[in-house]
Amino acid sequence: MASCEDFPACGHELGCCPDYDPDTGKQLNMKCICGATVSLTSKSSLCESCLKDPDDPYNDFVPDYKEEWDQ
Repeated sequence: MASCEDFPACGHELGCCPDYDPDTGKQLNMKCICGATVSLTSKSSLCESCLKDPDDPYNDFVPDYKEEWDQ
């Protein structure tokens, strides 16, 4: 399990520190609170599974318009 150099002062949950390239030190991804890997280009640091509310009847709703950042 990877962890930040200054864990727990980094503020990440246990097991949720992102991966870093050992040569460049650049962050490679994000980690969700459940431990799933999330792309750096994602709009949220939560994975799709954690973003969904199982009690929400509109879970599968897809808007018929594009957000301005999706263009």
